[in-house]
Amino acid sequence: MNKVIARILGSAQDGGIPQVGCLCERCQWARMDTAHARFPASLAIVGRSGRLLLIDATPSLPQQLDLVRDLFPSDKRLLPDSVLLSHAHIGHYSGLMFFGKEVASTKATPVYCTFAMKHFLESNKPFSYLIERNEIRIKELEKSKTILFDEDLNITPIEVPHRNEDADTLSFLIRSNRTLFYAPDFDQYTETIDRCVRSSDISVLDGCFWSRQEVSDRSYETIPHPPIVETLERFKGLKNRIVFTHMNHTNPILDRDGRLRSKLEKNGFRLAREGMDIPI
Repeated sequence: MNKVIARILGSAQDGGIPQVGCLCERCQWARMDTAHARFPASLAIVGRSGRLLLIDATPSLPQQLDLVRDLFPSDKRLLPDSVLLSHAHIGHYSGLMFFGKEVASTKATPVYCTFAMKHFLESNKPFSYLIERNEIRIKELEKSKTILFDEDLNITPIEVPHRNEDADTLSFLIRSNRTLFYAPDFDQYTETIDRCVRSSDISVLDGCFWSRQEVSDRSYETIPHPPIVETLERFKGLKNRIVFTHMNHTNPILDRDGRLRSKLEKNGFRLAREGMDIPI
């Protein structure tokens, strides 16, 4: 390949859309028309060498890998060459289970994560089995230390605030010809996040909720995410540079009438969608 491509593999919160057990209008619509279904948030990066890097391994991993098959020879056994993990919530790491002997039986696939995430995986089955059998090989990331992943492709892990019950949480500055800031899951903006957004060519950001009124005050206290309406106000001068991902099934931006989505796009912002390419 003569360029580096980042491709959206998932754009929903950890449970995907439709979500298990939910009968809301958005989930029912996605059941009736699978074109409106969404997988948990994930990003694929294909470098010039043709190596596949996956950011987060979700429970929809088998279907998500099919979304990049067109970039590889048809006879290739398509598995990621490396995986980066952002944090220890189920939509972001549980897809590692497919690397085990019951399914792909991979051989020492590098999995990059923080020390706390490494400890979490080593301490919990079935993921500890993957490590013991050398199906995955943990490579510890140092926060804010840049790693060269491929020809003209480097990535810097940036810590972000989140509910860190079991491990800390990362976002990623991805640099090639352009800079992509990927931050699908965080609780509130910090000076560091703000600076990364403003200095990057494009940012893919947490768009879990449209507004704080979407869930009860008590629920919002326990699962805070920066609402889209507040991000629009914060970055209203950065048209064509922000894409929202990690949408919850409660988010009215996904309503069938498309009213809020049209409003978003008229203001120069976009929603992530499975298969969307972002050249970097």
